[in-house]
Amino acid sequence: MQNHRNGRVLQFGAFELKTDTGEMRKHGTRIRLQGKPLQLLQALLDRPGGVVTREELRDRLWAADTFVDFESGLNTAVNRLRLALGDSADNPRYVETLARNGYRFMAPVSVNEPPAADEEDLPVITLPPVEVAPRRRQSSWGLLAGAALLLLLVAGLALALRQKPAPQPTFHQITFRRITIPSARFSPDGQSVIYEGQEKQGSQELYLVNPVSPESRLLGFRGVGLAAVSRSGELALVTYDSRMRNLVRVPLNGESQLPIDRSIWSADWAPDGSKMAVIRYGPRPETTLEYPRGKVLYDSPSWLSDVRVSPSGREVAFIDHPIMGDDGGNILTIDGQGVRRTLSAGWASADGLAWSPGGSEVWFTAARSGLTRALYAASLSGKVRLIGAFPGTLTLFDISSSGRVLIAREQERAMMTARVDGDPQEKDLSWFDYSNVEDISADGNVILFEETGEGGGAHHSVYIRRAGSPGAVRVGDGFALALSPDANWVVTLPDQDPGSLNLIPLTPGQPRVLAGHGLEYQFARFMPRGDQLLVGGRLSGGPTRLYLQAINGGKPEPVGVNLYLSNPAVSPDGKQVAGVDSDQRLMVLPLGGGEPRVIATGFSGTVLRWSRSGKSLLAQSSGTVPAALLQVDLESGHSKPWKDIAPFHLTGVSLIWPAVLSEDERTIVYSFQQKLSELFVVDGWR
Repeated sequence: MQNHRNGRVLQFGAFELKTDTGEMRKHGTRIRLQGKPLQLLQALLDRPGGVVTREELRDRLWAADTFVDFESGLNTAVNRLRLALGDSADNPRYVETLARNGYRFMAPVSVNEPPAADEEDLPVITLPPVEVAPRRRQSSWGLLAGAALLLLLVAGLALALRQKPAPQPTFHQITFRRITIPSARFSPDGQSVIYEGQEKQGSQELYLVNPVSPESRLLGFRGVGLAAVSRSGELALVTYDSRMRNLVRVPLNGESQLPIDRSIWSADWAPDGSKMAVIRYGPRPETTLEYPRGKVLYDSPSWLSDVRVSPSGREVAFIDHPIMGDDGGNILTIDGQGVRRTLSAGWASADGLAWSPGGSEVWFTAARSGLTRALYAASLSGKVRLIGAFPGTLTLFDISSSGRVLIAREQERAMMTARVDGDPQEKDLSWFDYSNVEDISADGNVILFEETGEGGGAHHSVYIRRAGSPGAVRVGDGFALALSPDANWVVTLPDQDPGSLNLIPLTPGQPRVLAGHGLEYQFARFMPRGDQLLVGGRLSGGPTRLYLQAINGGKPEPVGVNLYLSNPAVSPDGKQVAGVDSDQRLMVLPLGGGEPRVIATGFSGTVLRWSRSGKSLLAQSSGTVPAALLQVDLESGHSKPWKDIAPFHLTGVSLIWPAVLSEDERTIVYSFQQKLSELFVVDGWR
């Protein structure tokens, strides 16, 4: 099939390609594709379903007198094309590799032909052909039939000219300041909007705004998060102390707060306001969904978000995120008897969810790859349809009973920066749009990080940066977990398979796959000798706990007591591990057996590493911007400030992830999240 006729549009999956200009779009958003990857796509689309050999591609992509490393050039073009399409060599949807032969375009391709150059944008009515015959007298019936046909044609033309396109949604922007909006809901009347806004981390305020006016009015609630709004106008708020999030209820008019519960992350009222659905963290490592509050319907070893009760009050919708710290997830519903349905799975980013007014669909904002979330609807039978997609990231907050949609357009990125003693300026080490540092070599010369945004591709990407090098080197797909003590190996976690780990060499060698033997991994740390990993995870139906596993294979072996520690650090001699338990207590656990020891520090934080002497820890305060780094004495539990870390510009910075430090503590690398939001009310989405 030759596809270079001027103006043709080829459609495949969510993509369309204009053959005359080479312009490609996904859901209407332009995708940058040029040069050899574009020529490769055009060659494959000339023969959809057929084999295009490597020799044919060489002749088409490179002139006969061009001297080039053809194998490397073609492989690079294929990889870049797959990245643009969100495709995978292992599970291809578009480009299939045929070993030692060539490539095949797998997806169905449809062709939209262009109109002729002189056609106008008017409805076209085709009249039947007129036959020339000998003239004869017509009967009155023939005259009547002809007149009727003419009237029908005229009426059809008039009707076609009067037809108009379906009305487009209308957008009303209601916030204009450079702030982050973590949560927003319609007020009970469905007209005004209550939202939580913060310019800087820790500066949360609640506001009331109406689409007819751009002015936002402070409600007088500071330092709290908005969880839900009942039909009677009561607010469910989340307050923060040093260790957990607490749920309170308060009337919209600002009377005294009534404490409800502790360790609550997300909440929603039933339509009649008689009960609530909540997502609870702790006291176990698992996260639970309860409806009504106190009745556990679902638990996860990772994390849950966006709990919403259906208009009937019989079901709850939520997002299950299988991997801790990653917002990829699945859209689920569950009823009061625990009957669970997965409406849609495998989203690379999922944040924001609400029921349609009639309860027949769950609407949500998600992305199949990267962070550019669009708005989708899933029926209760699992049929998914696209509602709206725009450049930028969307987050759904609410849908009113009349069908008005409350949504935010966001600019979100993660930056990575380094601070070296003696250098007055921090260095920006960000690579793409979501650079998250995970580990650093003992000498500080090798940095391990991951890209989980748009630049990271459909299955995310793991990179290393070496000191003195201006660029980064891609290691593989998935999430970055750990760098070996000799900086020769990297451990990664596949983004869709938490049941195995990949060990990738940074020197000549063969990659390895480490099986979990039924264990779903949460993290991995190298032991000091480099021959074992300390891993966290759980077996099916069991508790989340710590294990030791040899890197040359074998089953993970449970460590000591049934205790799980978040972000643990291994002592220099490999005999102890320090971390934070589910009650946010700093604990030291002997790996050779014995009872764990509580270190009474008086603060909530994350352990970064042990000192070289093994007598103290370096820790980072949780949830603060700037983030405070502290030295903690293991004998007394006394802590003292060491350094503060924060980017120069704090607007929109809501989170600083745990830093990584070199062994001599002179090099500090950390990542932070910056998010800026604009809130819209949308009429007309169906």
